[in-house]
This record gives sequence, structure tokens and C-alpha cells, in this order.
Amino acid sequence: MSDAYLLDTNVICALADANHSGHVPAQQRFQQVDPQFVLLPTMAVAEIEFGMARAANVRPEKREELRRFLGRFEQLPFDENCVRPYSVVRAGLWWIHGTARQRRKQLAYDEKHPEELAEKVTGRELGIDEPDLIIASVAMAQNLVLVTNDTGAGMSRVREAAEKVCRDGLFPIRLRTENWLATMSD
Repeated sequence: MSDAYLLDTNVICALADANHSGHVPAQQRFQQVDPQFVLLPTMAVAEIEFGMARAANVRPEKREELRRFLGRFEQLPFDENCVRPYSVVRAGLWWIHGTARQRRKQLAYDEKHPEELAEKVTGRELGIDEPDLIIASVAMAQNLVLVTNDTGAGMSRVREAAEKVCRDGLFPIRLRTENWLATMSD
């Protein structure tokens, strides 16, 4: 069996919009896979719906076109299978980047949310987005290749933490990623 793919929000948007700058390379790569092995995380669909709800200037026919595109694919929810990868990867982010402090015989951290984590040297926020962590957890739980164009520090930190928990034996499945928006070389 070939790999199955879970599309991140940015890749869904590129595939759905012929005017998107990444549409052509994403479409070329999409045409190389069996569409039945392409899935959408419900979290990404929710992010897209939120974007449409927030934007007052989206034409109704454009909304329906996007919803028809989304309807072509099976959606995978964040469910009980995702709890463990989510929990250990999120904990891994704190082990690597959290500001630890001792509190009454237990370890605690200054940061409460992934968005608050920062580089220890520069103090610059890591840019970790909770939906990215949820989407990555769905990919790990189902052993899918996460297709994302999220090349920023946030997703790279999620990948770093996912690699650590796999290497440490806390979750047996590695987070695999591909970028379909990168220009194809041949």
C-alpha cells in the first residue's frame, strides 16, 4: 500500500484556489497520488471555516466552491487515538523549550500554552500554534504523512518534539512530513 496523506490547512487552501501561488506545484504532486489516500483533519477544515466566517468579503459562490472541494475528502477528527501523541508531543515541547521552576516537590513551568513558549537565548516566541499540534497528532495517531507548507519555527518545533518522543520510546510512530507547495525539480 502507498502512503496516505493528511493535508494541513495551507496545502488545502493552495489546492482549492487556482490563484494561490502554490497551486501548481501542489496540484502536480496531488495528481501523483491516489485521491482515496488523501485525508483532511477536521481541525484544518475548522480553521478554513473560521477564516470564511471572519472574512466579510468572501463571495457566497466562493464559499460553496471551497466547501464542495472539502467535501471530496474524508475528514479525520481529533479523537481518542490522538490523545497520546498530542500529550507526549506537547509535553516534549515543554521539556525542550519550557521555563522550568520547582514548586512543592513537583516540576512546573512558567508557560501555560504552546503559544507562550520562546527561544531560551533570544526570548523570541517559537510560533507554535495549537491547531498545528492537533493536526500533527492526528497524523501521528493514524501514521499518515502530514503534507504542510508550514516551514516556520512553530511547526519545526512540533516536529522536533515529535522526533524526541519517538526516539525516547514515548510514542512509536514518527511524524513524517512533505511539502507539496515546493516547486518540483523534474
